[in-house]
Amino acid sequence: MIQKAQNGLSNLMEAIKGYFADEEIEPLAKLLCDALRSDSICYDDISIDPDIMDDTILLAYEKRLLLPMKSIRGSAWEDRILNFCEGERYHLPRVVRILADNAEATSEWNTRFAVRKALAEAGEKDIEPPLHFLETIQKAAPQCVVTVDTMQAVLADSRLELDMHDTLDRFVRCGIMSPITQRSLHTGSPRYEINPCLYWSV
Repeated sequence: MIQKAQNGLSNLMEAIKGYFADEEIEPLAKLLCDALRSDSICYDDISIDPDIMDDTILLAYEKRLLLPMKSIRGSAWEDRILNFCEGERYHLPRVVRILADNAEATSEWNTRFAVRKALAEAGEKDIEPPLHFLETIQKAAPQCVVTVDTMQAVLADSRLELDMHDTLDRFVRCGIMSPITQRSLHTGSPRYEINPCLYWSV
């Protein structure tokens, strides 16, 4: 069991090493390993050096790998209340849980695999159209933020037969996207944040 845990940690470190500073890799991988063990993790149960634990949790939140359970009003990532104290609980979004679990086993950060599996678990029957839609949106949103107007244009150009409302609902439930409270200052269009970790891949 100990050897398996050590292998899982090593594999996770290998999977994320190209995306973080050297000193961030091991504590972040440990945090992900800890968070995989249950549906949510308590601050008290995180096995990271206390001197760097809060910074590691903050980094994981900024990259949308780990989300606080508490929220100001809704489920949007930006509405979550991030505290660093005993009793606070955090969880992995569905797609991140799949990514990290697969990385423990394979040492690969395989975003296509994770998105496919997350959508299937959320009840999507035909995976290819929403997957193609997401990948096209990502190309149009290199900074991880996209407007509904842009997504509607992408959908029209692609000729995919998707219900955008249902597709976005699944994306949100899977942790692939999250609504942003403030609309676009230029167009007034609602905006969504795409999970930054989906821009990494094998």
